[in-house]
Amino acid sequence: MNNDQQSQRQACRQARNSLSKHQQAHHSKLATQRFLETDFFLKANKIAVFLSRDGELSTQELIQLLWQYNKKVYLPVILKNNRMQFAAYQPNTKLTLSKFKTLEPSTPDFINTEALDLIIMPLTCFDKNGNRIGMGGGYYDKTLAFKANSMTTNPKLLGWAHQCQQITSIQSCDWDISLNALMTEEYLYQFSQ
Repeated sequence: MNNDQQSQRQACRQARNSLSKHQQAHHSKLATQRFLETDFFLKANKIAVFLSRDGELSTQELIQLLWQYNKKVYLPVILKNNRMQFAAYQPNTKLTLSKFKTLEPSTPDFINTEALDLIIMPLTCFDKNGNRIGMGGGYYDKTLAFKANSMTTNPKLLGWAHQCQQITSIQSCDWDISLNALMTEEYLYQFSQ
């Protein structure tokens, strides 16, 4: 990672963390309502999502609605080999705190990543071309590397962020996996891929 990406990441995290609790809740409600009107929601049954933290656009209401609409929900789990897989998440799933201070299913029931229809992804920054800067671990890029050389269109990749996390441009690397779309409280961005 270069210093430019590190400073972009810091600026975007600061921007999202400067939002008030009211703004955070309002943004989440708007993005979730907009998401329910998309083909990404209508056509997907197996959906991976993340549990938001650190000022990220909240996924709490989104997850509740996915369950309400009988969608199968999955959460990312970081494994000991620094790989990531997705595990089933239901209302009664017991969660434990990971070494990264994220909540994960305590007894994971994994799904093959390629069997997912949609992955809703966290990020710190995004640009108009569908590039994203994550938290720096590269877990999503490593896990989704198969998409770079595959003819398969699934899973679709949807970023989930506040509008204030958009920046002018991100210099992508060979291993970066671009988004198909990105949802904010203001827009659904769709990217050509």
